[in-house]
Amino acid sequence: MHSIRPIASISLGWWTLYFALKLALYANDTLSFSPLYNFSLLCFIALPIRSRWVNITRQSIAIILALLLLHHDSYLPPIERLFSQWDLVSQFDGVYLLALAKDFISIDFLLLGFVLFVGYLYLNQILRLSTFVILGMAIASVPSSFWQMSITATPATVISEGQGGMTSGQETPSVAQEAIDTSSEGLTTYINQFFSQQANKTSMLGSINESAKQPNFDILFLSVCSLAWDDLEYSGNIDHPIFKEFDILFKQFNSATSYSGPAVLRILRAHCGQQSHADLFNNNLTQQCSLFDQLARIGFDKEVFMNHDGKFDGFNKHIANNIGNFSPAVDIEALSPSQYAFDGTKIYSDGEILSQWESLAHDKPTVSLYNTISIHDGNRVVGKSGSRLVTYKRQQRILLDDLYAFFQNLKESKRNVVVLLPEHGAAVRGDRMQISGMREIPTKAITSVPVGIKFFGDVSIDNRTQLEIDTPVSFLALSDLLSNIITSDIYQGKSTSLASLTQGLPTTPVISQNSGTTMLEVDEKQFYSFDDKSWTEYRPRNN
Repeated sequence: MHSIRPIASISLGWWTLYFALKLALYANDTLSFSPLYNFSLLCFIALPIRSRWVNITRQSIAIILALLLLHHDSYLPPIERLFSQWDLVSQFDGVYLLALAKDFISIDFLLLGFVLFVGYLYLNQILRLSTFVILGMAIASVPSSFWQMSITATPATVISEGQGGMTSGQETPSVAQEAIDTSSEGLTTYINQFFSQQANKTSMLGSINESAKQPNFDILFLSVCSLAWDDLEYSGNIDHPIFKEFDILFKQFNSATSYSGPAVLRILRAHCGQQSHADLFNNNLTQQCSLFDQLARIGFDKEVFMNHDGKFDGFNKHIANNIGNFSPAVDIEALSPSQYAFDGTKIYSDGEILSQWESLAHDKPTVSLYNTISIHDGNRVVGKSGSRLVTYKRQQRILLDDLYAFFQNLKESKRNVVVLLPEHGAAVRGDRMQISGMREIPTKAITSVPVGIKFFGDVSIDNRTQLEIDTPVSFLALSDLLSNIITSDIYQGKSTSLASLTQGLPTTPVISQNSGTTMLEVDEKQFYSFDDKSWTEYRPRNN
């Protein structure tokens, strides 16, 4: 009879490095640690098997399981989310995919692996490292509550959404505080109630009489891809002079999504309260929620132009489905590209396109949507090189400079209202749950965007000093603000104040969605869900 080797003599071999690496990342709070799954994998690897071919098969299976477990213990979104976006990912060109891969595997991670490898080669000759690794796994399996005193949780509170709290635009509205149950059941109830309430809200634009005096000014929406407050802080452009130009500046505007397709739909559907991601594609809601149709009803012509072809992810179709078929107001085909996008398509200079638009003659007041992807992740500048982040910083500065120059030229104009309205941020910082450039989970760092209103031309405003709005708002507040501007007759010689224009704008709790992902904020804590049923607190930094 063959005797079975004692368990104590079994070595994990090279698998020691795998578990040691996971323990090191767990100690740094870069990974979580699932005791049951990790020990199950360890037992599967350590189980004595004499057959060489069975052992080879076992090792092959173990490698696959180890990779899946590594992803499971990471803070990255579920792997099925990658496959659900595969049609879009497959359109990325090879250069961009390589850049993403380089960011995903950090230098620090490779150095840690190298140190562990060399350490294993030397220390394994004098110590049974498997024993120490198993001991470390056992310690990691002990609940953290065992090592520290329990902290009594205080009830979370959020600001109730309301209509009448914004009296001066500079003070936090005095509204009731409601306790929110942050269990999965409580947050699910909260999110359902939110969308139920929002479904009953519409902008004051709908109450403007069609027979009222026709507006004598244009409205231009500058829809900028990949620009959030967090990106501006990272790039050092948060004090760029363009932000001093705005008459009204929203400091807590929630774009409610982190992808361009849904972002443009939320702009075009701003006449209604915040809709769920699924409802954005409900054609029955298009007409009643269309911001541009409401503006057209009271005398504005609709117009669209952009600095790209608009084909990626059906961007043009999203616009056409909400405002009707359109031809770009500015022909970009005659221009030379200044960049190439992540999918290899051409991108044109914002300065050139805006200059051409400025020279257009409009017979009637016009509401225009200009979309730019000049600072989208993965763009490559013609004639220049640099990493993704270096390119982003450089192009962000160029974009802001172009907008600033455009503003200076518009000061000669007599009838323009310009709205800077970014789609979402670029996530250039990244965190332990999403690498730089990943926007699967629409965190506040991605959806909190700088929104500004600038009045040009012959406008009557009392005490014209920039007014900052520091309360949580979203698209409905912007739509109501446009209604206030139109009915105020400030371009008809009737004087008013910025505080009056922002009086009573609706606040909106911070809730954002992508397809299959929801993020909400409660008492300055963020929670996310991939099924709108089970919720997890989002902790982007190691704390």
